[in-house]
Amino acid sequence: MLRILFILSIGSLFFGSLYLNQEQLVSLHFLWGMETKALPLYLIVSGGFLIGFLFSFLLFVPGWIRSMLDRRKKAKRIEELEIDIDKIRSEAIKDSAPTLPQTITESSHSDFL
Repeated sequence: MLRILFILSIGSLFFGSLYLNQEQLVSLHFLWGMETKALPLYLIVSGGFLIGFLFSFLLFVPGWIRSMLDRRKKAKRIEELEIDIDKIRSEAIKDSAPTLPQTITESSHSDFL
């Protein structure tokens, strides 16, 4: 909730400053000597914001995809290991099951006599 309030307050400050600076014109001077024509300040600020958002998105996406694929691979490995554990447990239960003593039948009883 606190994060949402923070984002809303920063957004309102950003868009409020853009609204107040609609008439102010600014030209950009680049290092290689190029100059832009006079543009409204809100276009330059919002363009800088969008470019920054694009770069941060491009830096974030590869790591996110990599972690998602890694998480999927680990989930499959966990599922395989759980199947193996179930097999081992069922085999251990079969091996440790108590065996009933064999009853002597008449035919086997006559063999002893």
